[in-house]
Amino acid sequence: MKKGYALFDLDQTLVPWDTQLLFCNFVLKKEPLRRLHVLLLLPFLPLTKVLGAGGMKRVFLNYLAGIDAVTLDEYAQEFVDQIYPSEMYMEMVKEVDRHKQEGRLTILNSASPEIWVKYLSEKMGFDHLYGTRVEVGKRVRFFPDIEGENNKGAVKIGRMRRHFPQDWQEGEVLENSFGYSDSHADLPMLHICENNIMVHPTEKLKAVGDNSGWKLEKPDRPTKNRFQFAISCAKQALGCYKIRM
Repeated sequence: MKKGYALFDLDQTLVPWDTQLLFCNFVLKKEPLRRLHVLLLLPFLPLTKVLGAGGMKRVFLNYLAGIDAVTLDEYAQEFVDQIYPSEMYMEMVKEVDRHKQEGRLTILNSASPEIWVKYLSEKMGFDHLYGTRVEVGKRVRFFPDIEGENNKGAVKIGRMRRHFPQDWQEGEVLENSFGYSDSHADLPMLHICENNIMVHPTEKLKAVGDNSGWKLEKPDRPTKNRFQFAISCAKQALGCYKIRM
């Protein structure tokens, strides 16, 4: 029996990047003509607030349009083999291993698509995983549908609920629990944990965490400032970023 919980966000928590951009970079290197996806993406950028995170995710995923399910699955597995462990925060990887050794139930809960999150979870030995479920079918369509909701914020709690004690009530703190995230979007998940670790947190998360006495972790990043980070993200969106080996 597992005793306690270790709940982990993925993007910019276990890895210093958004894996949606990293996977895009991987696919565009495989199929360079797909770089044209940016021409379809740009007109939607002013509508970000209207479409929301889920809507913009559907727009961004158009770089996968037309890829058959078998090829996409092969890409996802190869992608994980490529980024693990070279693109990970090794300090956080060790934290996952520590919680496994201490007998806690480990859950990877990410807003990124399960397309590759499931393989990264398997590689890292998590007990359970949750990500945004994207409808793939035989081939990825333009503006692929999201099954259920975008896996973000309070949605993550609903997805994990079945692993909690039967008498657990929403908002209660889980005994012997640890939460890890970089984003204030994960506050619902963090508020149900006894111990929380902020990894290069957003200003909003840091303000809440500092007031609550949460631990701060700042593992070495591959970029030195926000400008370098933005340039690297742009390269990833265009398939021009070189993965560290």
